[in-house]
Amino acid sequence: MKNPLLLGCVALAVFSLVMAGCDSTTEPIEDELSALEAMILEDELFTSDKAMLSDADQYSLGKTVTPILPVAWGRRVDSVSRTITFDRSGDSVVIATIVFTMSGEIKIAAKDSPQDTTITIVSKPFTETTTRKLRFFKVANTDRPRQNWRFREISGVDGGTTTSSAITFNELLVIMGSDTLTVTDPTEFYLRFADFAFTGRRMPTLDASTNASVRLTITSTESDTDFVFLHRPFQRLNTSIRPLRARMTLVSQTGSGPYTRVYELSWNSHVSGRHHFFVSGITRNSLFDDVAPWSTKIWGIPYIVSP
Repeated sequence: MKNPLLLGCVALAVFSLVMAGCDSTTEPIEDELSALEAMILEDELFTSDKAMLSDADQYSLGKTVTPILPVAWGRRVDSVSRTITFDRSGDSVVIATIVFTMSGEIKIAAKDSPQDTTITIVSKPFTETTTRKLRFFKVANTDRPRQNWRFREISGVDGGTTTSSAITFNELLVIMGSDTLTVTDPTEFYLRFADFAFTGRRMPTLDASTNASVRLTITSTESDTDFVFLHRPFQRLNTSIRPLRARMTLVSQTGSGPYTRVYELSWNSHVSGRHHFFVSGITRNSLFDDVAPWSTKIWGIPYIVSP
């Protein structure tokens, strides 16, 4: 006759082993803020700054007569660090502030005079930061933080050299198809993701050939006109996505020091995906004086291009 007590002990042991096996394969519950940070780091929308601003491929600047004649230049980003801080707004909103710090060298291919046939490479160290904010909204109350929170809104980007710059950005007017954005304070200018029906302007969504234009108004203490560029994703046929840097056109200037200058640029070719474009202002001395420090101002705007 079988011993019922022995059978009960065996059954209990088997049950314990089965449950132990289940526990060992259960996904660990993440800390809430760690989960939000991971969501940010896994999304290319928040990690493209280096790719768009690292323009080590040199581009022509044209001729002039100054201490050095820069024939071409580019940023070489050698290191990038990132900090993310979180602030709660009630029980349902968390605001993440994302700061990138990029360091490296500016490489300037220069001549000493228009007749000079010798090209000298001038190197300048630089450190630039970019700052943006991201609002998370709580949509559930499960024990899995990634299921509880979703991106709701993203701000524009504000940045530039960590030392003071001679350039101040006053206003960025962006026209993308039927969307018109007027930005004066990027990190307080929020665009919502399409998934949310909250009030507020949605992130611009473009087709591959939508007309887009930017108009940037700046104030500069430099009497020589500054260089202003647009940085955006570019892809030729099936090649990898790379940055395209285009010089913006000076359309007006007023004042006698400081100076108010307006720059414009339009384009109609876009790469599918979620991106930022950046506008950067660079003092003339940054490029045309071999000892002047690198001095820039940078703003950026997120947008979406439909496949």
